[in-house]
Amino acid sequence: MNSITVKVMGVALSVFILIMVGSQIAFMINDSHNTEEAVLYTVNENISFKGMFLRDERIIKYNNTTDGVVNYLYNDGLKVSESSDIAKVYSNEDQIYYRNRLSRLKKVLSDLRRAQRPGTTNYVQAEALRSNIENSYLSVTNMIQKKDYSSILSESDDMLYTMNIYNIVTGRVDNFKPTLKQLKSEIKEFKAQIEAPIGSVKSSSAGYFVKSVDGYEASVSYDDIENMSTDELKKLLDIEPEIPENAVGKLLKSYEWKFLGIIENTNKFLINDGLSIRFNSSNKVYDVTVDSIKPIDGTDTSVIILSCNEIDEAVLNSRFDNAELIFDEYTGIKLPREAIRFQGNQKGAYVMQGQDITFKKVDVIYEGDDYVLSRNTSDDNYLLLYDKILLEGVSADEVSSSGTSNDSGTD
Repeated sequence: MNSITVKVMGVALSVFILIMVGSQIAFMINDSHNTEEAVLYTVNENISFKGMFLRDERIIKYNNTTDGVVNYLYNDGLKVSESSDIAKVYSNEDQIYYRNRLSRLKKVLSDLRRAQRPGTTNYVQAEALRSNIENSYLSVTNMIQKKDYSSILSESDDMLYTMNIYNIVTGRVDNFKPTLKQLKSEIKEFKAQIEAPIGSVKSSSAGYFVKSVDGYEASVSYDDIENMSTDELKKLLDIEPEIPENAVGKLLKSYEWKFLGIIENTNKFLINDGLSIRFNSSNKVYDVTVDSIKPIDGTDTSVIILSCNEIDEAVLNSRFDNAELIFDEYTGIKLPREAIRFQGNQKGAYVMQGQDITFKKVDVIYEGDDYVLSRNTSDDNYLLLYDKILLEGVSADEVSSSGTSNDSGTD
């Protein structure tokens, strides 16, 4: 190849490059289309607000609490009958400790006796016991992580009982006689130190017992809540009650409770509608009914009262809590409402694909004020994640052959 040929080819190649670069620059300059990238978006319609629990509660008093220490006989939420002993009163805290320790020692003694009985050890396999121990260990670990401390003692007792059986079955120990002897000695010592109670606390009526008292129990009559004005209900959220003297607990007439709060006005529900609610103090979801919605004059808020018949420790021991009314949650491809176009009756949008403009369908699952959500899919005929959405109309000659220019405007 001679030098002239090389020069001619070099000039031709340079011209070609200039033409290509120039055309790209011209395309970029002339391309004035306004686009927006399609992104994944989640809409949560839950309503959050703070409120207070209201229950039909009666305070229990003991007029001689200064003369002793109260030891409760019932856990929170347990039903008691009228005139039954709710608590015993002792001369000092040591008496309560002695009784609790004595009860614990008797439990350990009983479990050890059961663990070494031939009827218990003769019909179990070591591997099965090992598996049960591992499962119990995992359960205790999960309870600690979830702060479910009320269940840990029972589960750890079961694990210890199984471990003792395992020690007998595998021959690690022949029996627990030395330990049993020591336990009996300790039990005898504690029994010698126990004194009779100096008094008792009795229930005035039947109901469900709760130890805690905060003073709100007497702030409102439960039966009058529905007849209270908006201002009266608002004041309940701001009062600072005093805990009555000599109060040692309270009785709930039933498991029914109400939750009072102030929320922004909404058309998501009506009176008597059934809703779901979740509180910060519990992961549980409760089914509630809307008892009343009372608008607050001069504002865009209302006082709401919800009721429920399901109770647990979180509800029993809380007065104020942050709540969340649970509605639907939607996740899809976000599309500006101004970008919506139609091909016949098919709703969709124009997207940029390289230098081409293509019509893509949208499957609307949620409509906001200035946007919609299209179902997230892998179908190329529909709007996809990261597509470049055209925000203005296009002419027929701009649309690629895969799309149609029957642009009838926005939704």
